Amino acid sequence: MNNKSKNYYNLIPKLPDQDGFLLEMQNSNYSMLTVYNYARDLSIFALFLKYKGIEFEKLSKQDITLYKGYLKNGEHLKDLKKYRESLADSVKRTSRSKGSNLNESDLGSTSGTGNFLDNVYRKVFGSLGEFVSKETGREKSGLDTRSINRMLSALRSYLRYRIEFDLEVPLAPDAVKLLKNERKKSQVAELDDLVKLIECPMEFEKNENVGLRNRAMLEILFATGMRISELINLNLEQINSEGKIFIIGKGKKERFVYLTPRAMSWLDKYLRIRIKFANTENDTEIEKYSNILENERETSENGFKYIKMIEKFRESGFLKSFSSPALFIPFSGGRDGLRKERISTNFFQEKIAEYRRKLGIIVPTSAHSLRHGFATYLAENGASPAAIQVLLGHESLNTTTRYVHASDKFAQKTHKKNHPLS
Repeated sequence: MNNKSKNYYNLIPKLPDQDGFLLEMQNSNYSMLTVYNYARDLSIFALFLKYKGIEFEKLSKQDITLYKGYLKNGEHLKDLKKYRESLADSVKRTSRSKGSNLNESDLGSTSGTGNFLDNVYRKVFGSLGEFVSKETGREKSGLDTRSINRMLSALRSYLRYRIEFDLEVPLAPDAVKLLKNERKKSQVAELDDLVKLIECPMEFEKNENVGLRNRAMLEILFATGMRISELINLNLEQINSEGKIFIIGKGKKERFVYLTPRAMSWLDKYLRIRIKFANTENDTEIEKYSNILENERETSENGFKYIKMIEKFRESGFLKSFSSPALFIPFSGGRDGLRKERISTNFFQEKIAEYRRKLGIIVPTSAHSLRHGFATYLAENGASPAAIQVLLGHESLNTTTRYVHASDKFAQKTHKKNHPLS
């Protein structure tokens, strides 16, 4: 660790043996996002102990109750702001004493270290800043029940780690009680509305390439039930003419997802554009395969010519010459015309929200809603819960049942058909 990182990362509040807990999570194959979130939530709890003058070794159930109110009332925001200001002052004092040009950004510097914990706490430092920089209604009134429970769950996991490794614990994990969550009616837009959402990009997007790409993305989401993160992370090499895609999902669980013929058709149309943005110096290779496939019998109307072309490129190793392995890429930006980035999750979520507003869909609808809709309408058409569980990549069938929500229209038809006095 370089000196700048070493001096200032020690100032980030931590619980005893927190670093060991994060390393154990890494060694247990937790995703980096989960590790970041746990590190952030535990650091906020450490900040609470610091400003309330509570020793971790003397932590009580009453302190946990106090912490719940601390988060619910938004007191953590004031302490985070105070904490970051104190860090900035510390940097200035150190700069003067050493005659250097350090500034607050040096707290996030991990250049050349490649160290796992460096990267984690750099991310934590940034996320702690996001808590206080955004002026949203939620932050002014504190965290909601779901967010508080997430932070309490991180603390419970940390306490279980301490028990497993024979470290002293002031409280049993089960003593950290979660808040009772408000049960809201889960909603999934009617199938007709979801279809309108999937089909609308070609109508609303001025750039035909963008419209085609977004249409293909929405088609694949609803055809497979995959998560938006899984969609964004798809690579060209995963595509095949069978419409069977092997993915590694949440918690590094492996599974297959399956494209419908309709989704395959839109993917094929998009790939015609995607190949043009290969940004490879060997364009003659693309032309050669294009001519070969043009003459093949399989390139009939339903032959998925461009999917077959991607298969040929994978077999020959030509895909490796593409400037980006990503299936879905932005069509603007990039240094020297090279597009090496993927579509961002936030960008695509915002696009879906924009489409929903333009269509006037009342039920809140997001990429995750398409995943819920996928499960719901499969169930309504007779799919078994066990099959849906496999398709969604859930470890527990209980999780799957939470994804399946009878639509209002289906519920109405069921009521009319089965009510004894109807």
